[in-house]
Amino acid sequence: MKIFNKKSYLSICAMGVLTACAAQTSPSMMNNSSVELVAETSVEQIALKDVNENILSSIASHYQKNADSPLSLSVTYDPKSKNFTAMKAVHALSHMKKTLSQKGVTNVTTHTIPVVGGIPTLMVSYDMLSAQAPSNCPVMPGIDSNDTTRFMGDYKFGCTTETMLSKQIATPSDLMGTSEMSPASARRESGAIEAYSAGEPNEPLQGLERDNLGS
Repeated sequence: MKIFNKKSYLSICAMGVLTACAAQTSPSMMNNSSVELVAETSVEQIALKDVNENILSSIASHYQKNADSPLSLSVTYDPKSKNFTAMKAVHALSHMKKTLSQKGVTNVTTHTIPVVGGIPTLMVSYDMLSAQAPSNCPVMPGIDSNDTTRFMGDYKFGCTTETMLSKQIATPSDLMGTSEMSPASARRESGAIEAYSAGEPNEPLQGLERDNLGS
């Protein structure tokens, strides 16, 4: 004769339900990655006749905010030309280097490049750092265009915020932090945060004057 144990039966059922729940998993729809710092090379070509004070100011400003290497200036000249010779190319580079130095860019290398039949051209290049959204983290469908046909299930919530945040970082190298803490480090970081909060561009931080505390 078999005796039916109600308590044992319920225990077995409960264990089966818990086992079924534990086996079910679903990927998170939240983005857990932060803004990424990416190294790349900036290369720009400008007809030498178009180079003026405003162009050099723009080059200096962009370089100071993003550069991670010396600024390289190259000017091409036609070795068969009697109008714009190699010597004139050297003089043009010397003038531009002096102007950039006055604007705070002193780490500059210059080169002349012979190009038969070419027009005088300024080439500007340097390694730079840029901030961008995490890899494989596109903005929400419909934000950057009218295309809303993408499957919403592939979007990770928070990617749009990270994308917009990366575009607001004026000086990407700030993301690298400082290698050593010093008495001035806290002030520098505080100044950077306050400027971002106020929506204003960062200005170069001047040196601290020594106070009389402890002296």
